[in-house]
Amino acid sequence: MKSIEIIPLQKPITASVSVPGSKSYTNRALLLAALTPHPVTLFNPLFSDDTTAMIACLQALGIRMNVSENQIQIIGSINDIKGKAYTLDADLSGTTIRFITALATIIPGVKTIQGKEGLNNRPIKDLVDCLRQLGAKIAYLEKEGFPPLQVTSSELTPGPVFLSGEISSQYLSSLLMIAPVVGSITIAIEGDQISKPYIDMTIDSMKHFGVTVTNNEYLEYVIDQKQKYTATEYVIEGDFSSAGYFFAIAALTESTITVKNLNPDSKQADKKILEVCKKMESVVTSGENEITIAGKGVQSLEIDVADFPDQAQTLAVLAAFASGTTKLLGVQSLRVKETERVVALQKELEKTGIQTETTNDSITIVGGNPKPASIETYGDHRMAMSFAVAGTKLSGMKIKNPDVVNKTFPEFWKKLNGIGVQTKTEEKTNIVLIGMRGSGKSTIGKLLAQKLEKDFIDLDSLLEQKIGMPVAEIVAKHGWDYFRDYETKIVHAVANVTDTVIATGGGFVLRKNNIDALKQNGIFVFLKAPTTTLIERIGDDANRAPLTDKKTKEEEMEEVWKQRKDLYEQTADIIIDTAIINENMATEIIMEKLKGKL
Repeated sequence: MKSIEIIPLQKPITASVSVPGSKSYTNRALLLAALTPHPVTLFNPLFSDDTTAMIACLQALGIRMNVSENQIQIIGSINDIKGKAYTLDADLSGTTIRFITALATIIPGVKTIQGKEGLNNRPIKDLVDCLRQLGAKIAYLEKEGFPPLQVTSSELTPGPVFLSGEISSQYLSSLLMIAPVVGSITIAIEGDQISKPYIDMTIDSMKHFGVTVTNNEYLEYVIDQKQKYTATEYVIEGDFSSAGYFFAIAALTESTITVKNLNPDSKQADKKILEVCKKMESVVTSGENEITIAGKGVQSLEIDVADFPDQAQTLAVLAAFASGTTKLLGVQSLRVKETERVVALQKELEKTGIQTETTNDSITIVGGNPKPASIETYGDHRMAMSFAVAGTKLSGMKIKNPDVVNKTFPEFWKKLNGIGVQTKTEEKTNIVLIGMRGSGKSTIGKLLAQKLEKDFIDLDSLLEQKIGMPVAEIVAKHGWDYFRDYETKIVHAVANVTDTVIATGGGFVLRKNNIDALKQNGIFVFLKAPTTTLIERIGDDANRAPLTDKKTKEEEMEEVWKQRKDLYEQTADIIIDTAIINENMATEIIMEKLKGKL
């Protein structure tokens, strides 16, 4: 697994750094440009995994655009969308799936909207319920209240709607932006509206595109009829979410850092981190398109982050170094982000020796003297960048899976180096082979390990050694549930190995916690073959315990394949069809596909 070790600063620095365009403004501008009936040019957009997902969804709908290094020209619009079937993949982007879901209700066709597993576990029910109030036809394809979705409506009926403000401000933003196409809409908020500055950003973006929203104290929003988007150009301002990490580094290391490409008068939510730094006695000054912070150390505070939750992780890391107790309030929305961020923070701060306590909407951190640790990122870009801040002060901090920053800030590590913070990259990636019985996992795994000079582990063989009997006897004596439980113990026992080829049992993928345990540190290769080929390879091996109550091997293999096919394909990073190639050829193909990944 790839990791980065951060070398701490030896003394305070004076430096400058330029941050990229705002992700939040970029994705809003892309949607607004698609809703505008003539070409729009966006300047200074952010290119990241999240914005690429938004671009890909719009292009999948047939909206033409020209993408270059510093600008995006949206040539087409929703008027170009045809009445056919579309599959729209939001990857792991929360803004994309919320914005595209709202858009899908007012365009022709049958639209299937989905993301990767982490995104499909994030709720979307409140947005769907609100769109249904306006006549949207939306079906859940799997779990009620969560993606993937299928949208079959192509227009909405103007009128009043009610929306909870307590889960995500992106629900409201998506409704606001499509409203001028729908007609006169009034949105009444139920409960407290979280992340108010993000609503301000949406209203500000719409204003630049020519549409006015009446905001009645965040309790009601009115979009009058007969308004149209009219912009031809739009300049996207720099990202305060990205800037926050450098403000935090300045405060922690008592350095002076100037962050360029920032609008001092921005409406972005994460600008509020500057107010926190000021309370810690940092000196903040503004210039033309830049902000300078002279850090004076960190202090324990009580901070309500409900309006700028994306800075909560960074503030929690600063709190680890502050003497006394820091309390972060308003963290409830962190529980439905890329990961359960409150739990993730607790686990990783505990590794550094820092005690925490939590409620549903708060986290309390007892700071003072954190120790270095190897930080899991949980597929969450902000976990990586927040704990990188700690590495500028604390020797020995390592960040696992550092490329996760590509979601919003692909150049983060380069920018960190640019202000004088050195990093060391370590790459020791495991290769995890998955597939049905007879797919060749053990044989190919041994060949791969030999050629790549890695260790080799066969999970079934290891399990047999631990229990002292073959798999067939284990199942006959104790049953499949016992076997699966013991298999999971073995998986977690080897989860921290590095530089190893791991051959799994055929049913390894049946438990998500097995996959999660090895996914952080490994690339998954699915060895695929038709069931007829698998049966021929297996023969009459007596150590193959029956998996079903089917009478023939053919019926059993077909049944098991139906149960596992989707799991194998969803888990795999690489898929190799071994049906017409031998083990040596399969090994060579895998090695070729692994180039650049190890």
